[in-house]
Amino acid sequence: MFVTVSAPASTSNLGPGFDCLGLALSLRSVFTFEPSDELIVEGCPEAYRNADNLVLQGFRTLCRQAGAEAPTVRLTINAGVPVARGLGSSSTCIAAGAAAANAFLGNPFTKDDLFQICARFEGHPDNAAPCVLGGLTASFAADERFHALALPISPDWRFAAVIPDYEVKTADARKAMPKEISVKDSVFTTSHAIAMINALASGDEDLLAEACRDRLHEPCRRKLIADYETLRALAFESGASAFFISGSGSTLIAMTKSDETALRFTAAARDRFPSFDAHVLETCREGVEVKVEE
Repeated sequence: MFVTVSAPASTSNLGPGFDCLGLALSLRSVFTFEPSDELIVEGCPEAYRNADNLVLQGFRTLCRQAGAEAPTVRLTINAGVPVARGLGSSSTCIAAGAAAANAFLGNPFTKDDLFQICARFEGHPDNAAPCVLGGLTASFAADERFHALALPISPDWRFAAVIPDYEVKTADARKAMPKEISVKDSVFTTSHAIAMINALASGDEDLLAEACRDRLHEPCRRKLIADYETLRALAFESGASAFFISGSGSTLIAMTKSDETALRFTAAARDRFPSFDAHVLETCREGVEVKVEE
Protein backbone atom coordinates (compact mmCIF):
# COMPACT_ATOMS: atom_id res chain seq x y z
CA MET A 1 0.00 0.00 0.00
CA PHE A 2 1.39 3.39 -1.06
CA VAL A 3 -0.15 6.59 0.24
CA THR A 4 0.72 9.93 -1.36
CA VAL A 5 -0.42 13.10 0.37
CA SER A 6 -0.29 16.59 -1.10
CA ALA A 7 -0.75 19.49 1.33
CA PRO A 8 -0.84 23.20 0.49
CA ALA A 9 1.02 26.13 1.93
CA SER A 10 -1.09 28.65 3.79
CA THR A 11 -0.86 32.27 4.76
CA SER A 12 -2.49 33.52 7.93
CA ASN A 13 -3.64 36.91 9.23
CA LEU A 14 -3.81 38.61 5.80
CA GLY A 15 -3.16 41.95 7.44
CA PRO A 16 -5.86 42.70 10.03
CA GLY A 17 -7.23 39.15 10.43
CA PHE A 18 -4.83 38.23 13.22
CA ASP A 19 -5.05 34.58 14.32
CA CYS A 20 -8.35 34.02 12.50
CA LEU A 21 -8.06 34.51 8.72
CA GLY A 22 -6.19 31.88 6.71
CA LEU A 23 -5.77 31.11 3.02
CA ALA A 24 -4.49 28.03 1.21
CA LEU A 25 -1.99 28.84 -1.54
CA SER A 26 -0.96 27.05 -4.71
CA LEU A 27 2.38 25.87 -3.35
CA ARG A 28 2.41 22.28 -2.13
CA SER A 29 4.53 19.69 -0.40
CA VAL A 30 4.13 16.04 -1.34
CA PHE A 31 4.70 13.13 1.06
CA THR A 32 4.81 9.45 0.17
CA PHE A 33 4.25 6.72 2.77
CA GLU A 34 4.78 3.00 2.31
CA PRO A 35 4.98 0.13 4.81
CA SER A 36 8.50 -0.72 5.90
CA ASP A 37 10.29 -3.08 8.28
CA GLU A 38 12.17 -0.10 9.70
CA LEU A 39 11.56 3.63 9.91
CA ILE A 40 13.10 5.47 6.95
CA VAL A 41 12.77 9.19 6.30
CA GLU A 42 14.07 10.65 3.05
CA GLY A 43 14.08 14.03 1.35
CA CYS A 44 14.80 16.27 4.34
CA PRO A 45 17.84 17.39 6.34
CA GLU A 46 19.53 14.74 8.46
CA ALA A 47 18.29 16.32 11.69
CA TYR A 48 14.68 15.47 10.74
CA ARG A 49 15.23 11.91 9.52
CA ASN A 50 13.87 10.31 12.67
CA ALA A 51 10.67 9.61 14.59
CA ASP A 52 10.49 13.22 15.80
CA ASN A 53 9.80 14.42 12.25
CA LEU A 54 6.67 16.57 12.40
CA VAL A 55 4.99 14.54 9.65
CA LEU A 56 5.42 11.38 11.69
CA GLN A 57 4.16 13.13 14.80
CA GLY A 58 0.95 13.96 12.93
CA PHE A 59 0.81 10.35 11.70
CA ARG A 60 1.09 8.93 15.22
CA THR A 61 -1.32 11.49 16.69
CA LEU A 62 -4.15 10.33 14.46
CA CYS A 63 -3.36 6.67 15.13
CA ARG A 64 -3.56 7.32 18.87
CA GLN A 65 -6.86 9.11 18.35
CA ALA A 66 -8.14 5.96 16.63
CA GLY A 67 -6.75 3.70 19.35
CA ALA A 68 -4.52 2.00 16.80
CA GLU A 69 -0.81 1.27 16.68
CA ALA A 70 1.01 3.36 14.11
CA PRO A 71 2.51 1.23 11.34
CA THR A 72 6.20 1.55 10.54
CA VAL A 73 6.68 3.43 7.28
CA ARG A 74 9.14 4.72 4.77
CA LEU A 75 8.46 8.44 4.39
CA THR A 76 9.67 10.37 1.34
CA ILE A 77 9.34 14.14 1.45
CA ASN A 78 9.22 16.53 -1.48
CA ALA A 79 8.94 19.83 0.37
CA GLY A 80 7.67 22.63 -1.82
CA VAL A 81 6.60 24.64 1.24
CA PRO A 82 9.63 26.24 2.92
CA VAL A 83 10.15 25.59 6.62
CA ALA A 84 9.86 28.38 9.18
CA ARG A 85 9.01 31.16 6.74
CA GLY A 86 5.40 31.95 7.66
CA LEU A 87 3.75 29.75 5.03
CA GLY A 88 2.24 27.16 7.33
CA SER A 89 4.86 24.45 6.91
CA SER A 90 4.01 22.98 10.33
CA SER A 91 0.35 22.60 9.37
CA THR A 92 1.41 21.11 6.04
CA CYS A 93 3.46 18.44 7.80
CA ILE A 94 0.96 17.65 10.56
CA ALA A 95 -2.01 17.53 8.19
CA ALA A 96 -0.13 15.31 5.74
CA GLY A 97 0.85 12.86 8.46
CA ALA A 98 -2.66 12.74 9.90
CA ALA A 99 -4.26 12.31 6.46
CA ALA A 100 -1.86 9.48 5.59
CA ALA A 101 -2.61 7.68 8.86
CA ASN A 102 -6.32 8.07 8.18
CA ALA A 103 -5.83 6.38 4.80
CA PHE A 104 -3.85 3.51 6.33
CA LEU A 105 -6.69 2.96 8.81
CA GLY A 106 -9.43 2.95 6.16
CA ASN A 107 -10.52 6.61 6.52
CA PRO A 108 -12.48 6.51 9.79
CA PHE A 109 -12.09 10.29 10.24
CA THR A 110 -13.78 13.11 8.31
CA LYS A 111 -12.07 16.26 7.03
CA ASP A 112 -13.43 18.14 10.04
CA ASP A 113 -11.95 15.47 12.33
CA LEU A 114 -8.58 16.00 10.63
CA PHE A 115 -8.92 19.74 11.12
CA GLN A 116 -9.69 19.28 14.83
CA ILE A 117 -6.69 16.99 15.31
CA CYS A 118 -4.30 19.32 13.48
CA ALA A 119 -5.57 22.47 15.20
CA ARG A 120 -5.28 20.84 18.63
CA PHE A 121 -1.75 19.72 17.84
CA GLU A 122 -0.70 23.25 16.88
CA GLY A 123 -2.83 25.00 19.49
CA HIS A 124 -4.38 27.38 16.97
CA PRO A 125 -6.53 26.87 13.86
CA ASP A 126 -5.60 29.68 11.45
CA ASN A 127 -3.20 27.61 9.32
CA ALA A 128 -4.72 24.20 9.98
CA ALA A 129 -8.11 25.25 8.58
CA PRO A 130 -7.00 26.30 5.08
CA CYS A 131 -4.40 23.54 4.89
CA VAL A 132 -6.94 20.79 5.57
CA LEU A 133 -10.03 22.36 3.98
CA GLY A 134 -8.60 24.64 1.28
CA GLY A 135 -9.61 28.13 0.24
CA LEU A 136 -10.14 31.14 2.49
CA THR A 137 -11.24 30.44 6.06
CA ALA A 138 -12.07 32.24 9.26
CA SER A 139 -11.50 30.06 12.31
CA PHE A 140 -11.95 30.29 16.05
CA ALA A 141 -12.14 28.16 19.19
CA ALA A 142 -15.30 27.70 21.25
CA ASP A 143 -16.72 25.03 23.53
CA GLU A 144 -13.47 23.04 23.42
CA ARG A 145 -13.72 22.74 19.65
CA PHE A 146 -12.29 24.60 16.71
CA HIS A 147 -14.60 26.04 14.10
CA ALA A 148 -13.71 26.94 10.51
CA LEU A 149 -15.92 28.98 8.22
CA ALA A 150 -15.37 28.81 4.46
CA LEU A 151 -15.39 32.30 2.93
CA PRO A 152 -15.75 33.31 -0.72
CA ILE A 153 -12.72 34.71 -2.53
CA SER A 154 -12.35 36.06 -6.04
CA PRO A 155 -10.29 33.76 -8.28
CA ASP A 156 -8.58 36.80 -9.80
CA TRP A 157 -6.26 37.55 -6.88
CA ARG A 158 -2.55 36.87 -7.25
CA PHE A 159 -0.28 36.52 -4.24
CA ALA A 160 3.29 37.51 -5.04
CA ALA A 161 5.26 35.93 -2.21
CA VAL A 162 8.87 36.80 -1.47
CA ILE A 163 10.61 34.36 0.85
CA PRO A 164 13.77 35.70 2.54
CA ASP A 165 16.70 33.40 3.27
CA TYR A 166 16.22 33.86 7.01
CA GLU A 167 13.45 32.98 9.44
CA VAL A 168 11.48 34.88 12.04
CA LYS A 169 10.93 32.60 15.00
CA THR A 170 7.29 32.38 16.02
CA ALA A 171 8.29 32.82 19.67
CA ASP A 172 10.06 36.10 18.83
CA ALA A 173 7.08 37.26 16.79
CA ARG A 174 4.76 36.52 19.72
CA LYS A 175 7.04 38.37 22.14
CA ALA A 176 6.96 41.42 19.89
CA MET A 177 3.19 41.68 20.26
CA PRO A 178 1.78 44.35 22.59
CA LYS A 179 0.31 43.07 25.85
CA GLU A 180 -2.57 45.55 25.60
CA ILE A 181 -4.13 47.60 22.83
CA SER A 182 -6.41 50.62 22.92
CA VAL A 183 -10.13 50.43 22.17
CA LYS A 184 -9.44 52.68 19.16
CA ASP A 185 -6.90 50.24 17.70
CA SER A 186 -9.16 47.28 18.46
CA VAL A 187 -12.04 48.89 16.55
CA PHE A 188 -9.69 49.80 13.70
CA THR A 189 -8.43 46.22 13.35
CA THR A 190 -11.86 44.60 13.62
CA SER A 191 -13.44 46.95 11.09
CA HIS A 192 -10.57 46.49 8.66
CA ALA A 193 -10.74 42.69 8.97
CA ILE A 194 -14.42 42.80 8.03
CA ALA A 195 -13.62 45.05 5.08
CA MET A 196 -10.77 42.71 4.09
CA ILE A 197 -13.20 39.78 3.85
CA ASN A 198 -15.45 41.84 1.58
CA ALA A 199 -12.55 42.96 -0.62
CA LEU A 200 -11.25 39.41 -1.01
CA ALA A 201 -14.69 38.20 -2.06
CA SER A 202 -15.54 41.05 -4.41
CA GLY A 203 -12.13 41.53 -5.99
CA ASP A 204 -12.25 45.25 -5.19
CA GLU A 205 -8.63 46.43 -5.31
CA ASP A 206 -9.37 49.91 -4.00
CA LEU A 207 -11.14 48.47 -0.98
CA LEU A 208 -8.35 45.96 -0.46
CA ALA A 209 -5.75 48.72 -0.41
CA GLU A 210 -7.55 50.37 2.50
CA ALA A 211 -8.71 47.22 4.27
CA CYS A 212 -5.30 45.51 4.41
CA ARG A 213 -4.04 47.73 7.19
CA ASP A 214 -3.32 46.55 10.70
CA ARG A 215 -2.51 48.12 14.06
CA LEU A 216 -2.29 44.93 16.11
CA HIS A 217 0.69 42.83 14.99
CA GLU A 218 2.32 44.17 11.82
CA PRO A 219 3.71 47.42 13.33
CA CYS A 220 5.67 45.29 15.82
CA ARG A 221 6.56 42.33 13.61
CA ARG A 222 7.81 44.31 10.63
CA LYS A 223 10.80 45.30 12.77
CA LEU A 224 11.85 41.64 12.90
CA ILE A 225 12.11 41.44 9.10
CA ALA A 226 15.21 43.37 8.07
CA ASP A 227 14.10 43.91 4.47
CA TYR A 228 10.43 44.69 5.11
CA GLU A 229 10.54 48.37 4.14
CA THR A 230 12.57 47.76 0.99
CA LEU A 231 10.26 45.00 -0.23
CA ARG A 232 7.15 46.99 0.68
CA ALA A 233 8.40 49.90 -1.41
CA LEU A 234 9.16 47.55 -4.33
CA ALA A 235 5.66 46.06 -4.09
CA PHE A 236 3.89 49.40 -4.36
CA GLU A 237 6.30 50.70 -7.00
CA SER A 238 5.37 47.59 -9.00
CA GLY A 239 1.67 48.46 -8.71
CA ALA A 240 0.49 46.07 -5.97
CA SER A 241 -2.77 46.83 -4.20
CA ALA A 242 -1.73 45.56 -0.76
CA PHE A 243 1.26 44.18 1.12
CA PHE A 244 1.35 42.10 4.30
CA ILE A 245 3.42 39.75 6.43
CA SER A 246 2.56 36.10 5.88
CA GLY A 247 1.92 34.59 9.29
CA SER A 248 4.72 35.71 11.58
CA GLY A 249 7.14 36.05 8.63
CA SER A 250 9.62 36.20 7.19
CA THR A 251 7.64 35.73 3.95
CA LEU A 252 6.05 38.90 2.62
CA ILE A 253 3.13 38.96 0.18
CA ALA A 254 2.00 41.58 -2.31
CA MET A 255 -1.56 41.26 -3.60
CA THR A 256 -2.84 42.23 -7.01
CA LYS A 257 -5.23 41.04 -9.71
CA SER A 258 -2.65 41.72 -12.41
CA ASP A 259 -0.31 38.92 -13.49
CA GLU A 260 2.05 41.56 -14.92
CA THR A 261 2.20 43.41 -11.61
CA ALA A 262 2.85 40.21 -9.66
CA LEU A 263 5.65 39.17 -12.03
CA ARG A 264 7.12 42.68 -12.00
CA PHE A 265 7.32 42.64 -8.20
CA THR A 266 8.84 39.16 -7.92
CA ALA A 267 11.39 40.02 -10.63
CA ALA A 268 12.33 43.24 -8.82
CA ALA A 269 12.63 41.36 -5.52
CA ARG A 270 14.88 38.68 -7.05
CA ASP A 271 17.03 41.35 -8.66
CA ARG A 272 17.41 43.22 -5.36
CA PHE A 273 17.78 40.07 -3.23
CA PRO A 274 19.26 37.25 -5.37
CA SER A 275 19.28 34.78 -2.45
CA PHE A 276 15.54 35.17 -1.80
CA ASP A 277 12.93 32.92 -3.35
CA ALA A 278 9.78 34.31 -4.95
CA HIS A 279 6.55 32.83 -6.33
CA VAL A 280 3.38 34.16 -7.91
CA LEU A 281 0.66 32.10 -6.24
CA GLU A 282 -3.09 31.71 -6.48
CA THR A 283 -5.76 30.52 -4.07
CA CYS A 284 -5.67 26.75 -3.58
CA ARG A 285 -9.29 25.63 -3.56
CA GLU A 286 -8.49 22.13 -2.35
CA GLY A 287 -6.89 21.35 0.98
CA VAL A 288 -4.94 18.22 1.81
CA GLU A 289 -5.35 15.52 -0.87
CA VAL A 290 -4.69 11.80 -0.55
CA LYS A 291 -4.03 9.16 -3.20
CA VAL A 292 -3.86 5.46 -2.29
CA GLU A 293 -2.28 2.75 -4.44
CA GLU A 294 -2.52 -0.87 -3.44
